[in-house]
Amino acid sequence: MEQLTSPNLPEIVIEGLWAIVAAFVSAMVITWYYIPKVIRVVRQRHLEDKPGDHKIHNGEIPTLGGIGIFAGFIFGYLIGVDGNITGLSYFTAATVMLFFVGVKDDLIYLHPKKKLIGELGSALVIVLFTDLRITNLHGFLGFTDISALGSYFVTISVMLLIINAVNLIDGIDGLAASVGIIASLAFGAFFYLSGDNGYAAMAAALLGALIAFIRFNITDGPNKIFMGDTGSLVIGFTLAVFAIRFNYIEAEHASFISLRSTPALSVAILIVPLFDTFRIILVRLSNHQRPYVADKRHIHHLMLRAGFSHREATLYISLFNISLITIVFLLDRLGIFLLGLLMLALCSLATLIIIGAVRRREAGRGGSEV
Repeated sequence: MEQLTSPNLPEIVIEGLWAIVAAFVSAMVITWYYIPKVIRVVRQRHLEDKPGDHKIHNGEIPTLGGIGIFAGFIFGYLIGVDGNITGLSYFTAATVMLFFVGVKDDLIYLHPKKKLIGELGSALVIVLFTDLRITNLHGFLGFTDISALGSYFVTISVMLLIINAVNLIDGIDGLAASVGIIASLAFGAFFYLSGDNGYAAMAAALLGALIAFIRFNITDGPNKIFMGDTGSLVIGFTLAVFAIRFNYIEAEHASFISLRSTPALSVAILIVPLFDTFRIILVRLSNHQRPYVADKRHIHHLMLRAGFSHREATLYISLFNISLITIVFLLDRLGIFLLGLLMLALCSLATLIIIGAVRRREAGRGGSEV
């Protein structure tokens, strides 16, 4: 039998900066194209997010905006990475797994324990089938290299923490998307300057998808949409992967710049979800509540109670995030421990200022507990 052969056509290969640009543009275009279609289907099927006790919107708002984010992000990074990332199929499989966990939670309801199982499954896919793990603590508390078992435990714990932290801050318009945009820019710039074009393209794809989405998220018009868990879980998972890769590159001395306090800088990049999560868990435990029970005590809720609009709260939180990244980067030589204390002090001070503003505004009105 004669073997069929394809004609000797030239192969189009997108490399380097052009691959990153292609990932960014294609992700942005696809998300921008699909979001209105998602809104239309959600309204036709009456799948809007209804007002509730722990929700701050009054009308029925379409959710599932994460579908558009997911579509643009997946297409964008698959266009841009071009074999530059080992284990890409496993990352994609883990992302798809979390995507469907989010879809089910948005459409019906998923108990937090079942959601956690899905998150754990995605984290296990990464640590078992790829080389993406935390293997070095960079001298934090005297530890550098850690054992294989310790590496699995630390990596999974970090991934679950970041996924849930990003999920928890998705409470006001634009905040989760803004945090994702800032983190994608910071991590993506580091990857590109360090010659890691595969992860730079992935960061560019997430950046493009979120820039397209946020326009629909912060509007008050008929095209307003929430990302839902469909989006926040995927974003949190991807940012967790970026944070681990960021620390791995520095541990392998493959960075374009020598950093002494790499973990501190990665925490600064994700400080908004991480600090708010730790704070809210402490508040709930001190009030004898279960940590995963929703309430309105997050930083963004306090800012609304202090009189800020959604856009103002998101803007000021984002500016604080950028400022803290800059401070930690410039003071890198202080070391992880001192920078950790500095971040804790600055975040606590900012929180106290917001709480003070809430109390002054609600004084004499019988305001609820902060």
